Parts: sequence; C-alpha cells; structure tokens
Amino acid sequence: MEGVQQDAQAGTALHYNVSARASTDFITDPGTAILLSIITCGIYGLYILYKLVERRDGHFKRMAAVVDASIAQLRAKARGREEVIAGELAQLEQIRMRMATMSAERGAVIWLLICIFTNMVGYVILYYLLMQDYVEHDGMESQFFTVMSSALAKLGLSEQAGQAVPSVPRRDFVTFLLLTIVTCGIYGIYWMYVMIKDFNDHFMAQVPWEDFLLQALR
Repeated sequence: MEGVQQDAQAGTALHYNVSARASTDFITDPGTAILLSIITCGIYGLYILYKLVERRDGHFKRMAAVVDASIAQLRAKARGREEVIAGELAQLEQIRMRMATMSAERGAVIWLLICIFTNMVGYVILYYLLMQDYVEHDGMESQFFTVMSSALAKLGLSEQAGQAVPSVPRRDFVTFLLLTIVTCGIYGIYWMYVMIKDFNDHFMAQVPWEDFLLQALR
C-alpha cells in the first residue's frame, strides 16, 4: 500500500511540474520584441530583460522538480528490479544533484536594477551568465532525458531508448561582445534576438521529451 501511495504521489508531482511549463517557459517572438524595444526607446527591452531572467529561474526550478519527480516514480516502477537499471539510477542521482544546484535563482528584479544603473556593463555580464547557464542546463537536460529513456526501455515501460540532443548552440561570447562594441551597440540588437530565440527553441525542443516521460511513467 505504501509503495502504491508513493507511486501516486510521484506521478501527481510529475504531472503538476510538467503542466507548469505553461507559466514558467515564457516564449515571445524575438522580432516583435526587438521592434517594440526600438519603438519604446529601450523601455520594452527592459521588460524583455526582466523576462529573460525570470524565465531562466522559473524553468530551472521547474525542471529540477521534474527530475526529482521522474526519478521518484522510476524507482517506484522499478521496485524489486532496481539492479536492472542500477547504472542509470546512479547517473540520474548525479544529474538530480546538479540540477538542484543550478535551480538557484539569479533574481530578475536584481538584474533589472543592475542593468538600469550600470547600462551596458550589466547587460554584458548578464548575457554572459545566461549564455553559460543555458548551455550547461541544456546539456544536463539532454543527459537526463537520454538516461531516463534507457532506464524506461530496460524496464519495458517504453519501446526503445532514445537519444536527446542539446538544442542550445554554443555561441562565442567574446565575438558577440566585440561586434557589439565595434558597431556601437547595433550588433547588440541581434544579440538580444539570439538570447530570446535560442531559449525559445530550447523550451520547444523538450516538450516531446516531457510528454514522453508522462506517458511512460503513467
């Protein structure tokens, strides 16, 4: 009875955190965001800056919860057969700890104020941090989905193991910075476009994987 309750609780938590992507994974059209920023002389750009940090914090926190709930439910499904997926469980525990560490908030309000009072300096530092955060996070997510897929296949809960591929490009920060300086900030417009689009693509790419987990662990 206790095992059934734990399974149900983990399943409820997983469903809740996957469903929460509608509120945490903010997606906006980068072209429209750039246009409105220009029209409002940068005011809308501050709003976008705020949302970039807010969605980073919300998404990272949500995915840490998805990882927790998925692993808990996987363990419940594997009860009595843990040795079959012992290697995957060890990898998943390492991923879980790293995702929990990365879920610490950057703070949207704090970074908005920093950028307002330091102008380009704040923007550059924040863009650097966000670019680094998402590349690492994207890699961890891909590893998580791949390992989970392997474990589910071994337990007979899915047809075959899949391979998740990172979706966030590794862009050279120094190149973006130098081009922004050389063009007196004009290239910075494209930089904002990239910051919005890359993370939009990241959110969309993982939707099928999250849905796959819900279906396989149901």
